[in-house]
Amino acid sequence: MQPNRDTHATLVDLLDRVLEKGLVINADLIIHMAGIPLLGVNLRACLAGMETMLKYGIWQDWDEAQRSIATRERQQKGVEEQMTALGLEPKRNLLSTMDSDIAAKILSKEEVKI
Repeated sequence: MQPNRDTHATLVDLLDRVLEKGLVINADLIIHMAGIPLLGVNLRACLAGMETMLKYGIWQDWDEAQRSIATRERQQKGVEEQMTALGLEPKRNLLSTMDSDIAAKILSKEEVKI
């Protein structure tokens, strides 16, 4: 099996491959002066597309947290729209998550337990 080389590969092809497969850089750098180590740096970097990183479990917690935040923001916006429709003026950034959940239940006429 012989490796082949595509001489017409572009920067876009390279970027596409890096995002699809991923790239890991692991480097150790030690700065010496007069034979004495002064500074040591351990660098680990991972570059990949979000789909690739989630496929391998990298940033799984971050992705779940971002989706949860977006869901809460959509719910908050829905509560504010309902309050506006009822003629009530919503106070932005003053309702806690628990308060907005209670307000949503009140507006939907569900039983509220505190």
